[in-house]
Amino acid sequence: MNRKSLWLVLSLVLIATLVLASCGQQPAAAPEQVTIRWRTRPDNQAEQDVYQQISDELSKQLAAEGITLQYDPAPVTGYEDKLKAEFSAGNAPDVVWIPGASTADYAQLGVILDLKPLADADKSFNIADYYDAPMKELQNDGKLWGLPRDVSTMVIYYNRDLFKKYGVDDPADLAAKGQWNWENFERVASALTKAEDKVYGFSMSNWWGPWGYFVYSGGGSLFTPDRKGCGLTEPGSIAGLTFMQKLFVTDKIAPAPGIEGGIGETDFLAGNVAMFPNGRWMTPTMRQNAKFDWAVVEMPEGPGGKMTWLFWGPYVVNAKTKYPEQAFKVLKALTSPEVQAKVAALGANIPSNKAKAAVDAFLQSTPPADNSPFVKGTEYAQAEIPLFTGNWGDIVNGQYQPAIDKIFAGLATPEEAAKAACDGSAQFFK
Repeated sequence: MNRKSLWLVLSLVLIATLVLASCGQQPAAAPEQVTIRWRTRPDNQAEQDVYQQISDELSKQLAAEGITLQYDPAPVTGYEDKLKAEFSAGNAPDVVWIPGASTADYAQLGVILDLKPLADADKSFNIADYYDAPMKELQNDGKLWGLPRDVSTMVIYYNRDLFKKYGVDDPADLAAKGQWNWENFERVASALTKAEDKVYGFSMSNWWGPWGYFVYSGGGSLFTPDRKGCGLTEPGSIAGLTFMQKLFVTDKIAPAPGIEGGIGETDFLAGNVAMFPNGRWMTPTMRQNAKFDWAVVEMPEGPGGKMTWLFWGPYVVNAKTKYPEQAFKVLKALTSPEVQAKVAALGANIPSNKAKAAVDAFLQSTPPADNSPFVKGTEYAQAEIPLFTGNWGDIVNGQYQPAIDKIFAGLATPEEAAKAACDGSAQFFK
């Protein structure tokens, strides 16, 4: 090869090398820009403002991945009615919060996405980051239906001023000694019932959470172990309902319970009731409206052992979303320790993510001075139950509740009410 030909070859090689190098340095293609519309149910304007702030901040964080968030709040009243109508019409948000017990209903309707394939493909995702109880309920038949937004155990809110006024043992002191049980609960409730002062030792709202506590604490269950039948006629369930009836009907240390947020709660806030069971969502109301010294304590231990409810609700993904991968990224971000710490600071929720930063933010959100009863309850709580073997509304609200109402009214014994509830609900189980 002559010198001229050699230079020609070398020149072509150099040009090719420069072209290839230039191609390798081209910036990566920008990710597809998508908007993920999401919704959760705020209980008040302050909570809605925090969720909007979270949405704006996450939009900035996820912008590099081509994701913009659009927060779409909805009112507390009629929240699920609106959501179900949107699912039916095909225009529901990409990501939504739903009550824990409703998970099975939405899953069986086919309107929410199984997240298991997305979770399995994501090496950064770890189910163990969340409390076991809700995660167990969210997994059914090899599928994963969502990630929990928050949890809330049931505790006893109590009026410390009334305990001091009448010289009655403080529940927190009894709990510290391992003596906060049904016997001492009944004793202090009786000692705090003062007809002449129109003061009662205890009250509660009449819905499945409070009366269900007595069922489980007595050693019973709302359902059979396979959840294919009614469990209210079991001996432990009868024991719990009998103890509850004694408090309200026989000993009259509690006024007849009303609807949730009704007279039982208003009487407690007015200072006329010493103890009232409820979830963490009651804390903002207590901070704003209670004019007395108050605290919280774990639910008293019954013959069935320590028991409380763990209320929870998951974020789920619309089965018709156009962007399932991006929606899952948003789901993870919304349940991250950083975001949950901000929500926990409002006082209404316990983070479902077990990370120390999130839990510490919750524990430091005072009053009450001691938030540990809420967290301690997560260790043994019965999670709110998505009923894949029937419809919760048909069974619990439609058949159980009317029977329980008769116990409070003194129109049926626990045995009679339980039988009626089980007989009536049998047709609704699969």
